[in-house]
Parts: sequence; structure tokens; C-alpha cells
Amino acid sequence: MYEKFAEVYDTLMNDIDYEQWSDYLYRLILNAPIEVKDVLEFGSGTGNITTRLAKKGYDMTAVDISEDMLTIADEKAQNEGLDITFYLGDMSNFSIAKRYDAVISACDTVNYLEDLDKIASFLEASYEVLNPGGILLFDINTETKFKKAIGDNTFVYNLDDVYCVWESQNKEDQLEYDITFFVKGDDGRYDRYEEEQKQYAYEVKDIYKLLKRIGYKDIKVYNFGTFLAGTDEHDRLQIYAQKPKA
Repeated sequence: MYEKFAEVYDTLMNDIDYEQWSDYLYRLILNAPIEVKDVLEFGSGTGNITTRLAKKGYDMTAVDISEDMLTIADEKAQNEGLDITFYLGDMSNFSIAKRYDAVISACDTVNYLEDLDKIASFLEASYEVLNPGGILLFDINTETKFKKAIGDNTFVYNLDDVYCVWESQNKEDQLEYDITFFVKGDDGRYDRYEEEQKQYAYEVKDIYKLLKRIGYKDIKVYNFGTFLAGTDEHDRLQIYAQKPKA
């Protein structure tokens, strides 16, 4: 997953306002009951959120399942003079001796976990690495977004040096992506690549139950980008949960 795609990821996602996204996470982090200094990010991708939070003064550690994505993220960090630690790993099965004040996962990364057992493993792994009073932040695309905003559609991106056809198909509680993209080489010719991805929809009540079972408290579900209550009828939800203080 994300091998050649990593090279064109930022080009295809150039419409995402990562600055605004990072500012939103920053405001959420400020609500933590403890001072947040060390942050662990799962599913960091090419580091668009990671580097921005590092610039805000946080000591960032980033984890991703794609070595290609991490290579690009590391290059960004070095070019900007940022001291960020990167690990290759699975967010649903990751352990580290260090403890963190906050764990985050952005850009609907959690939707790539294929069942509630994987979700539970991610929540448990996050709980284990959090300091008492630390917070967990992650967002999810809802089934409403899958069906109404994305649906069974084809999206075409004609960008500099990249041409991409992105086909989506709803299948029960999951969304399948078939991505065909053409990358312009130094000789002016285009090379073709294909990528398949799946996202899975989860109901808020099921995630809430898992968080409570694991031991999180002060659980909040926001309509993404706001501090207003979110429901399954919204397109994207932001989850905030706290590990109890000792």
C-alpha cells in the first residue's frame, strides 16, 4: 500500500488545508488537563500534520505503515530543520517504552482499520503509551459521507505531471477505491500505476463503547472543525478522549 502512490500523494491532496487542520488539533490539545509536550502521531503519512505541530513546539514522534511515506516525511522534517522521530509500524499493534502527553491520528486514517477488533487494538495501544491525564485525538469519516458525499463516483485529477482517475464504490459498510494514476517521467512519457484502498465505516456508539471499556474518560465527539456535538449524520467526526489521571 502507498508505494508509488506516496510520490504523488501530496500533489493529489493539495486541496486539503493542512494548516487549518493542524490549528484545529492545536486548539483541541490546549484543552488537555495536562501540559502537552510530547505527541505521538499514528498514520503520519508524508508528515503534513506532523511538521506543522512540530513547528508549534511539540516534540513529535510519527508512526506510519508505509516506508515510502515516512521517507518523504523525514525529508520534509530535515529540510525544515525539525527534530522528529519516525517509526515504521502498525497503528493497531504498536508499542514503545516512551510515554506521551497526547496521541493523535488525522486524515481519516482510522477508517483504514478493517474491523472493531483493530479499532480496539489501536485504542488500547494509544492508552498504553499515554501519560496519566493524556489525551487521544482522532477523526473518522462517517457512513453518511461514504454514501452521500463520495458515493459511487469517479473523480479525475489533471495536475502538473500527474493524471489520476479515482473510482469509488460503496459496499455495505465500506468504501473501495480503485486509483489509476499516470506520472510524467523525465523523458516526457507517462508511466501508469494502480492502487487499491478500502475504508470502513463505524458508528459513534460502537467506538464510544470501546473507549469506555478500555478506560478512557471525558469522551467527546465533535462535528469536525468545531466544538459542537457530532453525530453519525455529519460527514466527519473528531473524537477526544482522556486517560484518567493517576
